[in-house]
Amino acid sequence: MRQRLYISLFFSFCFLIVSGQETKVIETDADYQFQSEKNQSAQTESQRQSQTQSQTQSKKSYQYQPSWSFGGNIGLSFWNNGTDILIAPKAYYNVSPQFLAGFGLTYIYSSQEDDFAKYSQNSFGPSVMGAFRPVPFLQLSAEYEGLQTNGDSTIKVGDRDKNSYSYWNNALYLGASFVSRNVSFGVRYDVLYDSTRSVYSSAWSPVIGFYF
Repeated sequence: MRQRLYISLFFSFCFLIVSGQETKVIETDADYQFQSEKNQSAQTESQRQSQTQSQTQSKKSYQYQPSWSFGGNIGLSFWNNGTDILIAPKAYYNVSPQFLAGFGLTYIYSSQEDDFAKYSQNSFGPSVMGAFRPVPFLQLSAEYEGLQTNGDSTIKVGDRDKNSYSYWNNALYLGASFVSRNVSFGVRYDVLYDSTRSVYSSAWSPVIGFYF
């Protein structure tokens, strides 16, 4: 009985030794190494694909989205007993980081009075514009503006003649401005300038704009 038990234990011990040796042989076998390298290569390729997909998604997430912004011009000046007020709200559609288009309304009030005469006038009308930014800090623009002007002028001496007038004026401005964050400042030139009808004293005029 004991002999059978010993024999059984002996064969069991031999079996365990052989199994251990076979396991070690499999781990160092060339086929095993090939399969291991193949698995590692597959894992590396999978990681590369995952990184490529994440980079592609990241690039898509940073694509420019067209959007609206708002701003315009505002001005107030006093000169020789005269007053000028400019209010010109605008809306801009940012087509790309370089191009934008917009439209707006312009209102200008002007008045002056001295010992001989006085006048006051109101000008209002629409405008449309397009702008290009070759670099982030420089803006080139073209803008059409049509203004209806109504005014009264009175001569104080003599018979105190009073004159009322009303007319429409077209202007086409070509301008260049420097842009710093949400503010732009520069000059523009009216290629349709008419000194007898324009509300401005010169074809050249400064322009200051803001965006938000």
